[in-house]
Amino acid sequence: MSHRGRVERVEARVFRNDWSALTPPVTGHWTPELGVSVVIPARGGQDGLDLALASLSVQTYPDHLLEVVVVDDHSSPPLRLPEHRPRRCRIVSPPDGGWGAGYARAYGAHASTGDILLWMDADMIACPEFVEAQARWHHAHAECVTLGRIRFSDTEPRSPEDLLDAIRSDDLTRVLTGDRRHEWVEHLIESSDLLRDADHLGFHAHVGAASAVRRSLYEAAGGVDPDLDLGQDTEFGYRLWQAGAVMVPERSATAWHVGVASTARTRLPSERFRTEILAELMPHPHAYRERVPDPRRRIPLVHAVVDVTGASYDLVRGCVDRLLRGTETDLAITLVADWEGVRTQPIDLDLRLIQANYLREPRISFASTAPRTGFPSPFLLQVPVAWGLGELALSRLLAGAERSRSGLTELLPAAPPSREDTGVRLWRTRALARAMRVHGPGEELSEVVDELHGRYRIHGGQGTLTDLTLHRSVPPIPRPVPEAERVPEPVEPREVVETPAKPAPVEEEPVEERRPRRTLRARIRSLWYRACRASGREMPDDDEDLGAGAGGPTSAGSMGEDTDPDGDGPRRPPHGRPSHE
Repeated sequence: MSHRGRVERVEARVFRNDWSALTPPVTGHWTPELGVSVVIPARGGQDGLDLALASLSVQTYPDHLLEVVVVDDHSSPPLRLPEHRPRRCRIVSPPDGGWGAGYARAYGAHASTGDILLWMDADMIACPEFVEAQARWHHAHAECVTLGRIRFSDTEPRSPEDLLDAIRSDDLTRVLTGDRRHEWVEHLIESSDLLRDADHLGFHAHVGAASAVRRSLYEAAGGVDPDLDLGQDTEFGYRLWQAGAVMVPERSATAWHVGVASTARTRLPSERFRTEILAELMPHPHAYRERVPDPRRRIPLVHAVVDVTGASYDLVRGCVDRLLRGTETDLAITLVADWEGVRTQPIDLDLRLIQANYLREPRISFASTAPRTGFPSPFLLQVPVAWGLGELALSRLLAGAERSRSGLTELLPAAPPSREDTGVRLWRTRALARAMRVHGPGEELSEVVDELHGRYRIHGGQGTLTDLTLHRSVPPIPRPVPEAERVPEPVEPREVVETPAKPAPVEEEPVEERRPRRTLRARIRSLWYRACRASGREMPDDDEDLGAGAGGPTSAGSMGEDTDPDGDGPRRPPHGRPSHE
């Protein structure tokens, strides 16, 4: 029996999604034990509901183990139970304020009691083996998610009695014609060998109109999102896949939609809805995710974990800042340490600096214990604080994981490390979740993941993986802070000490020291004396021959060289040497 809130242990070890390793009981030749709750969300459409309940009243699954819960999503007039219905059948109404298919499915699962939850639409007609064919897989393996086959009929029975007559006579094709189907879903199933060789996008085959899941796995995956009215089964299929579900297409569990198919009835969201809404919650597929801006990505592709206990501030900055500066930005980082004890224990300056530095970083959170898986992110990245990843290292790890489909991808240094650690590990969340349910005492979790999903190793060269302990501890360059987030540093008040006032010194204006200017008369006299000495003439008195007389200088133009008093040109000083005066 399953227990609410507990993930059941399993015995069978299924490699990836190869469900052929399981051996379910044969339909009609076994004794069921688990209770099944069929949840039907409905809004109006009483005639279609009458046909759906009539088809469920003749199921091959035991009546005492079958429960049908119809969730009346504010129908007007309210829905009623018809004459032809299963023995254990009831209608419930969601609380005021809740509406939509997602809310109705979530509330129906909450109100039901079965160990197996089976979804069905109110306008569908199920074949007699619809419940049994799916429930047998859940008896064999608790991680199974069965996918019934959905068809669309152009015709419908005239009444519930007409339908029951066709079922009892094994002639459903008389009242249900047409073989239309979900072409895209069928192509995915057929191209992947009935999902046995499905890749990371195998969850797209999950259509909530005819699928079943164990309650324990339903709760482990978080249940249906009540806020999504459209696409809730696709988003829930994504989370089931990350929780480790083994999706099994059960071809003998057929149900027919009665009437013309539409987007609202087929529950296949449009491309615009996938891009605008679902891509915020689902990192896969990448084609839709790339169109979503980083701030709107609610579920990251990678959940990185760094244990910073006992590490220095500079070492943590060297490790974490490299992750933040990498080319892969679709990630969130959890720093693990005793953050609760930062204020109660003796002062740990490093932890306080680390917390203060990253408090405003939206991609970083703080936790006292490390998360066991990356759920609901597809990957969990474990980075020892002493290792620094290069700019392209994480992108290279992700590419290797997708190419090899491995459950564990390891990045190891090219040379043996100087200490004992495991390098950098990238765990696939669905592989890690399944390994935790099946591994036994004494088994290494990495070995179990290898057995369930494969293992891949990459040896990093220079620039890919750096041992930070071998480098000098130098604080990294401070990260730029947006102007809107900058807070002025508080100014601590200083104690004012009163002292006797002193007379302010009188500042005297500096007196500019002036050099005496030489007058024109003095300059002429100096030049005239030089000319007399050079020519051997007698030096005149101070005021003699300084006028415009013969032999005196008449202009400043001759100040550059010695001249003849008669004006005949330059003259040489005695002894034939040039004058240097």
